[in-house]
Amino acid sequence: MNKLKVAIVGCGSVAQKRHIPGFLRLKKTVELTALCDLNPRLVEAASKNVGIRNAYSNLSEMLLKEELDIVDICTPPSAHLSIALKAIEHGCNVLLEKPMALNVSDCDKMIDSSEKYGVKLSVVHNQRFYQPFMKAQELVSSGAVGKITGMRILSLTNKNEYMVHENHWVHNLPGGVISETGPHIVYMSLAFMNAVKAVEVSARKTLKYPWVLYDDYRIELEGDSLNTSIYVSHAGDYTSCLIDLFGEEGAITINLESMLLTRSKLNELNPTSVALSSLSTAGQIVKGVASNFSRVAFHKPMLGHDIMIERFVNSIINDQPVPVTPEEGRETARIMGMIVANSSETGYPFCPEKYVSSTKD
Repeated sequence: MNKLKVAIVGCGSVAQKRHIPGFLRLKKTVELTALCDLNPRLVEAASKNVGIRNAYSNLSEMLLKEELDIVDICTPPSAHLSIALKAIEHGCNVLLEKPMALNVSDCDKMIDSSEKYGVKLSVVHNQRFYQPFMKAQELVSSGAVGKITGMRILSLTNKNEYMVHENHWVHNLPGGVISETGPHIVYMSLAFMNAVKAVEVSARKTLKYPWVLYDDYRIELEGDSLNTSIYVSHAGDYTSCLIDLFGEEGAITINLESMLLTRSKLNELNPTSVALSSLSTAGQIVKGVASNFSRVAFHKPMLGHDIMIERFVNSIINDQPVPVTPEEGRETARIMGMIVANSSETGYPFCPEKYVSSTKD
């Protein structure tokens, strides 16, 4: 079997830390042949660092010279549409970093083009592919905790990631940094919610950097039979993500910082029940830690990017569905538009009407 030839467009942090290693580990099935970035120094440094000969600062030139099967887009979202359409028109399958786009109109154009040219299109919703999150989906699907009646997400991002950098591109997004980090909490919610009908947002600024719009958010997503309560902060000195799922017959807690999942069920509050619950939780933690060490020892993928990239490659080789459909990317973009519209009293050029339709015209 001939290896799939891959190019990555955008050579910033996420490309160098996640996407390039993700493709390089798949040496039996893919060949990372080219990198592209508008910054010649950045792309040349990235290519030398990983031993890739072909470095481009012009997308059209790369698409003409390279015979590519996959174009992986790691640029800021405002550039996703133009790059994706060019790659698709050259017959390339396309993988996009989240968010798919900043509005559903751009998502629709990419979806239409991928269908027209018969190529695969997928969006990197990496946190959905962490082992404890996938396990939680399995447990919920099997009815292990009964019907899910509520969901809560805590998402904390170190302020050094975005907030302290005056010229970081996230500050120019509609609504600021939430347009970059918010898709994570949306697509994780969608894994358990059939639809989102309404959004309530309370946004505030706690940091004193003049270039920061907001850094602290409380978000409510209302679904048909399930609501999600979300707290997002970019003001602290550490990163963490916790997800709680509340079912009629028990609860699930997912810790994406330590990659652990625990189930709990306390029918009554008494010393014996509390002691047994503590023992159960401790046992689950020990088992989870052992599993994590085993994955590291046997070089099995733990990061969501690694797992999703491998599944995307396999979807092309085996002509199977992509790991994240473009329709899911579109729905995430639609809900993010509602969040931005509800949190923004700024002059940012967003148009709420772009996000209203939940079905493709």
